[in-house]
Amino acid sequence: MDQNTARQMFENGAFLVVLDAPCGIEFGIDLDTWETGPLFKGLKMIPPGIHYIHYSAVNNDKQTGIQSGFLHKFALKEVVVRRWCAETEQLYPSEHVSAEDVERIRMGIRDLDKGLGAYPLGGSSNGTYARWQKLTGYITPEMLDLLLPPNGEFSSATGSVYEDQEMEKAQKALNQSSDKRTESSDTLDRFNFTHCNIRRSFPTNASPEDIRKYSRDKSWLLKTLLSSRWHNNPHELLGELQLAFVIIFVGQNFSGLEHWKFLMNLTLCCVEALEDKTLVSQLFVPLVRVLCVQLAECPQEFAASVLEQDNFIAVVLETLVLNMYECSVDETKTMMDKEIAVMRKLLEEKFSWTLATGHQLQAEADSEDGEYAPQVVHMD
Repeated sequence: MDQNTARQMFENGAFLVVLDAPCGIEFGIDLDTWETGPLFKGLKMIPPGIHYIHYSAVNNDKQTGIQSGFLHKFALKEVVVRRWCAETEQLYPSEHVSAEDVERIRMGIRDLDKGLGAYPLGGSSNGTYARWQKLTGYITPEMLDLLLPPNGEFSSATGSVYEDQEMEKAQKALNQSSDKRTESSDTLDRFNFTHCNIRRSFPTNASPEDIRKYSRDKSWLLKTLLSSRWHNNPHELLGELQLAFVIIFVGQNFSGLEHWKFLMNLTLCCVEALEDKTLVSQLFVPLVRVLCVQLAECPQEFAASVLEQDNFIAVVLETLVLNMYECSVDETKTMMDKEIAVMRKLLEEKFSWTLATGHQLQAEADSEDGEYAPQVVHMD
């Protein structure tokens, strides 16, 4: 970065100042992490927008503790000041720093320059900032307020409804009452994800025919949640999908994975909705693009150990391909086939996965149907 650009970024970018920061912890922003040195005071030149600040204490054996952090929309020239708590090995909430101290630090920000690490912008489309923008482009400050614990703060141990479900299963297996909520359920340290039973994806009092139809086709449930939860705005669903991925991929919290899988099932297992040209252009096309960006970020070991559990990715992607192949609306088929082709190339080049074509999947399904079809027996 040349001096002129650096000067402009310093003047217009945001700052994060960490008071009493210890030496030797892991500290990062967005997709980058460093080990702090003795002069560390925070970060400078942060581009305006939503960013994820994260950190972990490190013990004498160089083992890192639970990752904690917060998502925050940094404003132009904003100065955010947080203080480190040596006892809890976490940052105090922002209210532990007075407005007077924040203003004093703002006025003397140049005095801290040598202790402030620069945001790793990168100089290309593959730089940290460009990649982060692609991963978070649909996330809004309103989503942070709605879906995250107070002040956007969470750790790798933050709970959600998905842990409640596992606890209820365990309690039932032990013949205990499932009315008792876990301790984490009574705290504010919880994600407020959109959630419902993905297996009950049909209307109340549905006919047997509709129960069969919408148990496979999640279109009714998708449209219901778009209306009731996402204000008929597909971008809100896409933002929640991006947030779930950031929570698992960067935030190291597996509640994000469970919610990401829920949203994948909800969208990629639709049939009827794929015939809606408006919904395809506003939701399904950008959804496949979002998924391509996410998969492109995943190291092979992450995809193999996390995203491929129970062959999940293959199942939902093949479901989408087959449903799109059977779609009767040519315009939506044309739009989606182009996006699926890009994804197929990415999967092959990055993971050596082969995503079958619709024709291949249909032939396979017909073969299985034939194998288990009733047999005609001719009697002599």
